[in-house]
Amino acid sequence: MPHRRFHQFIWRELAREEYTSSKVGNFCQKASPMTNGRDPKFAMFELYLATAEKVSDRRAQANSWMLSVNSAIVALYGYLQSDKIAVSAPQKAVWLWAIPAAGAIVCLAWSALLASYRELNRAKFAVLTELETDLPASPIARERQIYEEQGRRSFSQIERLIPGCFVLLYVIMLVAALLTRNN
Repeated sequence: MPHRRFHQFIWRELAREEYTSSKVGNFCQKASPMTNGRDPKFAMFELYLATAEKVSDRRAQANSWMLSVNSAIVALYGYLQSDKIAVSAPQKAVWLWAIPAAGAIVCLAWSALLASYRELNRAKFAVLTELETDLPASPIARERQIYEEQGRRSFSQIERLIPGCFVLLYVIMLVAALLTRNN
């Protein structure tokens, strides 16, 4: 928790005044409890790592929100299919087509958002890897190396499957709506 307060303090200070790179180094040298005024490079690394963490937090929140929206769309479709509301047959046919189409559009937006966050994270971690070269250890580079040696799939690759699964579900819903309409 002290790190979170430290990062909040730095952001408040940076927002209050315009800093050049030398001023940021001097500021971090004075403010960082971990560096005790000795290594401004480590303080910059720590600060930039916090920004990367914020992007990851926003990405997780976006995923949670998109999952909720898609769950609501599927629930609405199921509720409409259950005939619990009085809707005429032509209106129901339109809704049974429109709801999955809207869900597919939401999934396309979700995929675009994931791609944007993936590129932003890639850039942030490239910068962090560059900053690491001036530090005594390179934990991010080493973590990536171990991860690749183990042949593991990245979270981004797995994460992309979720909107795809929803699109597949929406296609099935559309086909079901078309088949029940023709019967």
